Amino acid sequence: MTHLFTMTHRPLWAVLCPLVVALLILTARNRPNLRESWTLLGSVILGHLVVSMTPWLLTHGPLYFAWFTLLPAIDFAFRVDALGLIFATTSACLWILVSLYAIGYMRTLKEHAQTRFYFSFALALTGAIGTALAANLVTLFIFYEILTISTYPLVAHEESPAAVAAGHKYLAYLLTSGVFLLIGILMTYFLVGATEFNPRGILTPALHTTSRLTLQMVFFCFLLGFAKAAWMPVHAWLPTAMVAPTPVSALLHAVAVVKAGVFGITRIVCHIYGIDLMQALGLGTALAVIAAVTLIAANCYAIGQQNIKRLLAYSTINQLAFIILGVALLSPMALKGALLHIPFHGFMKITLFLCAGAIAAIAGVKKINDLAGIGRVMPLTLGAFAVGAFGMCGAPPLAGFISKWHVALGAVESERLLLLLVICAGSLLDVVYFFPVIRTAFFAKIPATEILQGDWEESVSLYSAPKHRLETQSILSLFMLIPLAITALLSIWLCLRPNTLWLYDLAHRAVTRIFGAL
Repeated sequence: MTHLFTMTHRPLWAVLCPLVVALLILTARNRPNLRESWTLLGSVILGHLVVSMTPWLLTHGPLYFAWFTLLPAIDFAFRVDALGLIFATTSACLWILVSLYAIGYMRTLKEHAQTRFYFSFALALTGAIGTALAANLVTLFIFYEILTISTYPLVAHEESPAAVAAGHKYLAYLLTSGVFLLIGILMTYFLVGATEFNPRGILTPALHTTSRLTLQMVFFCFLLGFAKAAWMPVHAWLPTAMVAPTPVSALLHAVAVVKAGVFGITRIVCHIYGIDLMQALGLGTALAVIAAVTLIAANCYAIGQQNIKRLLAYSTINQLAFIILGVALLSPMALKGALLHIPFHGFMKITLFLCAGAIAAIAGVKKINDLAGIGRVMPLTLGAFAVGAFGMCGAPPLAGFISKWHVALGAVESERLLLLLVICAGSLLDVVYFFPVIRTAFFAKIPATEILQGDWEESVSLYSAPKHRLETQSILSLFMLIPLAITALLSIWLCLRPNTLWLYDLAHRAVTRIFGAL
């Protein structure tokens, strides 16, 4: 009985854990070592809390904890199901590695306002975990907006004119989208008197009492509400936000923010509308078209980028569209692939961003053309970058191959061969813009003009001594190197063992609950 009580309350502890860490960080603002120790300890505790709920879920079923009543028939409640645990596990596990990386990055660059940075980061994890474990639309909305507000100081961290402008744009897009999300929630409550998530959907009865057009409009309100998914044309905030420090970019692209967007869309498709209603209203096709256009267009934008982080930003938009496309196919296999791509993309994309940050912090390089030959003095960093890049392309033995294979099979399963071509074309375009980066880093020669005029003249001189590794010059560099090496190895391991952390079992259980016995 005691064990049941402890497990029942565990969703609450998981949500409160990063909030407590944020408060402890404020109390240690004048003691950097203690502040960073709280961050690391909190991330490990959160990871344990989240992962420990998975065996219980797979054995006994979902956990439910209602804290208090907000409105009639609406509780401030948490429900741990397979879909939510996939997102929560991704965020919690990656926070551990990003926290370790941030110590090396922030100290190497002697960044200002580090207490604010760590505080906002922990608060953002509260928003992400709360969003993942929310039992209904209202609880999700509260934490989704906490995630928006808490990440604004991170985007504008540098406090330069460009950073402040990026922060304002970030808020303008995401707070406006929050209005549409609220409209969708109010309309849902008005139509069916409930906001609880249900694997079969809750809006199906409304089809008999309201018009198809109304239900379609409510869906697009939800779609606009989840602009964090960066589908086109509501994507412009994401490349602009790349002015933020690299750990923030990792948070935006891999750990929490954009994943909250695609997670929210998945919740709406599967647990508010349901597969049958989506098909009846033709919304699956509409969502697939949006995702396909975004996928191809984002890749085309990426091809023309010279700034490494902006290239990765458009790559993220492409990969998010791939997840949305998998959901929009409304087939069991495609949905399973989409759900797997949430954590798999997280580990691969965070590898790329951590590598980009290490290159910028250690060698001062931010543009692709300036990478010429740097792979010879930063072989581990650029090798990890290559692993992440190949994973984005869906090449084996990287995790991206598993999830993309499932979505491709789902396109065949649903007889959407045109969308299968889009999936294949997207992966080929990934190769088009990632291969030149790897080729430049490992095989290009340093131009004479770089030796004479380059901004990183001291680093260039190291190329005459191939045995000297620029990335292992200091302990702080190792703080950056170790996390990116771990994420790169996990990107391979997840292809060979996709059920690590029970991720494959969680995806299978979520799909089974939505479609029935498979």
